[in-house]
Amino acid sequence: MDWMTVKKTIDDENARILKTPPEDVLRVFKYEILKTEAGTGGLMLGPWFEGATASRYVGPYYVYNIIKLASISTYTAENVKEMTCVLLPKAVSTAKLCGMATYGDLSEKVLACIKEMDKKEDMLKLLNSLYLYGSNMNAWIHHYMKWGIGQAFRIPTKEELVDMGTRNVESFV
Repeated sequence: MDWMTVKKTIDDENARILKTPPEDVLRVFKYEILKTEAGTGGLMLGPWFEGATASRYVGPYYVYNIIKLASISTYTAENVKEMTCVLLPKAVSTAKLCGMATYGDLSEKVLACIKEMDKKEDMLKLLNSLYLYGSNMNAWIHHYMKWGIGQAFRIPTKEELVDMGTRNVESFV
């Protein structure tokens, strides 16, 4: 696939998910369905936080930083290519493992295109579309994340925390 086709695919997906949540987000964050082997003993907490982090922060943050660095005139197309190929695969693989298949697939297509591209401006157009996709996912993940899960556990008081801290030395005796 050429980069313009990949960009159009991402742009179309961005337009679609502005008002409709991505299926991956619904499946994982709303309905708690995971098609991969992520999560300890089938629990969703790990995939929620790892998948959310990779999809909402790590991937888009890396792309944002690459775009920002590219604004420096001495930052070349080769630098963009190198940074993208070094940083993005980690976030992509974690996102895919945690059920964000579409984000992972789009990111892998971007990576494949970037490896073949020569013009920094074209690379940035493609990366900007992917960055927007991650940002759009961020809003939906925030909406469907079960934030109240932390309320299931009582937060220790200051005194209890001090007591636990003073007893930590017992484990080393």
